Amino acid sequence: MVAGRDLPLNGADNREYKIMKRRTFLSSAAVAPAALAAPTIARAQAQHNWKLVTSVPRGLPGPGVSAQRWAERITQISEGAINVQVFGAGELVAPFATQEAVESGTAEVYHGSGTWFSGRDIAHAFFTAAPFGLTYDEMHAWMYFGGGQELLDEFTNDRGLKIFIGGGSGVQTAGWFKREITSLDDLQGLNFRAAGLYGEVLRKLGVNPTSIPPGDIFAALQAGTLDGAEWVGPSNDLAFGLQNVAGYMYAPSPVEIYGGIEFGIGMEAWEALTDSQRLMVETITEAEANKSSADTFHANLAAFDRLRSNPDLTIAEFPDDVWDGIETACAEVIEEVKETSDFHRRFVDAYYDYVRQATGYKQFYDTGFMVRRQNFFL
Repeated sequence: MVAGRDLPLNGADNREYKIMKRRTFLSSAAVAPAALAAPTIARAQAQHNWKLVTSVPRGLPGPGVSAQRWAERITQISEGAINVQVFGAGELVAPFATQEAVESGTAEVYHGSGTWFSGRDIAHAFFTAAPFGLTYDEMHAWMYFGGGQELLDEFTNDRGLKIFIGGGSGVQTAGWFKREITSLDDLQGLNFRAAGLYGEVLRKLGVNPTSIPPGDIFAALQAGTLDGAEWVGPSNDLAFGLQNVAGYMYAPSPVEIYGGIEFGIGMEAWEALTDSQRLMVETITEAEANKSSADTFHANLAAFDRLRSNPDLTIAEFPDDVWDGIETACAEVIEEVKETSDFHRRFVDAYYDYVRQATGYKQFYDTGFMVRRQNFFL
């Protein structure tokens, strides 16, 4: 034997020894990656059963359809590894308790409007409806590229939530009323269904805002409990039959501009996914945000034509003095939100910086074009 080496001197024995060592090495090399990959494989093969709770009736045109479509795509594209079951308003939890249900672990996902959670943190409202805020194309740009997602994460991640925007209706109806609004005085004392920042704006104008679940709006108007209400826009309002219980429709809304809805996933469920599964969910959610927005816009075209052809319905804009009052009230509400905390001031400033930038751009490009297009066709 040679000092320091454990090799035989005999040539035949040496060849046999090398063959044995090579087999041992190859065997070890094959086992090592498998051992290292085992946790990843086990994680990828794990079954995730998610309950998705919504604040609207299951299958409702617009948000109800969007939630179901998202759930089906997640389930199908993951080949059942993530199985999503949808529960409509009240089927598992109360309509406005969906976010809390995810935080507590009762459900893994919620689908709803940020406005409905504004009582928990007023910043939620900006992802649905903000005074003279972002339209849905502007909102998507801000969220994906302008820092909006990072701000949303900042005030929700530590509550155990991973929230993504799920699409917007676009500029909504300002409200359905049972009597004509001819001046600011006509708003005084009205019981009106409005949530979030819109409710706060109307409160400053003498309205009594109340937040009730969407499924209760028709009955409340019919019973006279409400004098007016806002819901969404033509297609959703028509689906609820609001034209049958309120004869005056006013648009556009000064606050419900994006009209957004969101998917909120529990952080525990989110982190249990593999990286590729998280990428899949995020990609499907981005696709749904755009498809849902397009779906609502398309449905609104036919619905608005139907509403305009209804001889028993008056469609109009608010009078100028109402708009003057709204503008003043909106400015006050924005300042009040900024006073809430340093974060809210930073958040609101970032939001409206983007609004101003988008307004300058669109004023030149979009507004100018729309005027010319209208002249061309009319």
